[in-house]
Amino acid sequence: MRYLIMGFAISAGTAAADCTPEQEPFMSCQIEGRNTVLSVCLTADLAVYSYGPKAGPPDLTLSEPLVSVAYTPWPGVGRSIWEDVTFINGEYRYTVFAGFDRMFGNETEADHPTPHFGGVTVRQGDVQVAELVCERATVNYGAFGGDPVYEAKIAAGQQWDAREQVWRATPQ
Repeated sequence: MRYLIMGFAISAGTAAADCTPEQEPFMSCQIEGRNTVLSVCLTADLAVYSYGPKAGPPDLTLSEPLVSVAYTPWPGVGRSIWEDVTFINGEYRYTVFAGFDRMFGNETEADHPTPHFGGVTVRQGDVQVAELVCERATVNYGAFGGDPVYEAKIAAGQQWDAREQVWRATPQ
């Protein structure tokens, strides 16, 4: 069963990483301890990864069709609601993750002033070569559920196998 949960988008002043008006944000942020920004923006049929200096053109831009991009939806358990999208560039994989921490019981927004999180893990083959974490206060996390990604995969005849954690062709 698929649940739609909307996250709150927080504008972070990361102008170079912001999506264009034609794009929907998956997430964008400034990287902790660096003067760089990260974003993943979605069009009607593409997921676009961008990383680079806060002011100026990105150092790296990758794009992948929504129907084929590696996308992991939230599994439905845990305090954190999250999802990720992976881009491949040669022998490197860039897994961008984003989410937010839920509040429980008597917790208030004061208990979690910056509930959103995100970042990117970079792997060369099976070896992790970097993990860059977003400054939480700068995270702009768009429509939770990756709805454009999820819906594009469903429309392309795919279904998420939660047990195996893979997308499969929908049985005919």
